[in-house]
Amino acid sequence: MRRVILVVLVLLAPAASARAQLVVVDPGNLAQTIMIAERTLREYETLLTQYQTIVRMSQGLGPLDKYRIPTIGITGHAPARWPYGAPWLQGMNSGDARGTLYFQTARPLERPGALLAQLPPAARKAVENAYATIEITDSVAQIGGHQVALIRGYSGVLQEATQALEADVMDPRSRFHEMTAVLDKVAASELLARRQDMATNQLMSHALEQLLVRSKRLRDTEAATMNMRLLGLRDGRAAGTNLISGAANDLRTWRQP
Repeated sequence: MRRVILVVLVLLAPAASARAQLVVVDPGNLAQTIMIAERTLREYETLLTQYQTIVRMSQGLGPLDKYRIPTIGITGHAPARWPYGAPWLQGMNSGDARGTLYFQTARPLERPGALLAQLPPAARKAVENAYATIEITDSVAQIGGHQVALIRGYSGVLQEATQALEADVMDPRSRFHEMTAVLDKVAASELLARRQDMATNQLMSHALEQLLVRSKRLRDTEAATMNMRLLGLRDGRAAGTNLISGAANDLRTWRQP
């Protein structure tokens, strides 16, 4: 009995091995695999076409050296040429935070001290307003001159940064034109532009201050003129009558010595 079982097992072993080597093909999975392969091939061809287009466009642009722009340096004042104005000119070149150099070239302003206390309230207020105009003018002028000096020094830093960015943009090596490098250069250019806008806004604010001071000075002059006209309209007739009456009385009472 045992020999029969062994013979049967020996005969069945090759049959089981043969069945294990049969390849089972699923038509659905095969079709899906073919579709994935075709889609992958199309995407690859699309990417290749885009890459070739970008390369062709970059080659058509040619060298970027023709886009290099020379820098414009900011010139400073020459104090040696103007001996009387040299102190403040030097301040506008190197800075004058306290206005010391400005006041060396400005006419000194005498302080009224206790004299204002002797004036009527209206006259005192008029003198105080006139002093205020002069003080505001001095403050705006000295701060504006100092700010111009700061912008002169700051412009050199901006020029160096701009030239470095230009060198990176014009560099023909491919690593300077990869996606990350291009985005970094765009961000750097935006940052430089904002810095330049900040410096420009500071200069414009000081120019506006100068215009405001000038407007106040003109307004004070016009107000003083109008007040004198109103005084003439109000008291002119009486003053004229008194003048004529006094002159006539002097003529009547005059006797030749």
